[in-house]
Amino acid sequence: MAGGKSMDRAAGESPAKGRRELAALNDALTLAERGLGRQSTAALMARLLRVAAMHPRSVDDTLMWQVTDLVTGDDVSDAVKLTLIRMGWASIVQAQYRAHGLRMVEPRLAVMAAA
Repeated sequence: MAGGKSMDRAAGESPAKGRRELAALNDALTLAERGLGRQSTAALMARLLRVAAMHPRSVDDTLMWQVTDLVTGDDVSDAVKLTLIRMGWASIVQAQYRAHGLRMVEPRLAVMAAA
């Protein structure tokens, strides 16, 4: 995501917010994969692009544009589109894991998990 003001703003958001958005996207993808989601593949792709903007070093821009082209086109089925979005999500998760290791989304959840 090269350049604009909205991308700069998203990249400057807090790391905790980025992790929350990543977790929320996972939940939305899981529902969609089970046929329970209410969001279209285009809406899920938009969420993926927002999450990618929050983690600018995690995903190559050209890959995201290629995925966006496939998801917004009519060449592939919705199941394939969901798989492509899930792959984009997974690449961000892997990059964040390599950079930061495993961390809880919310500090208060760490207390509950330890109990």
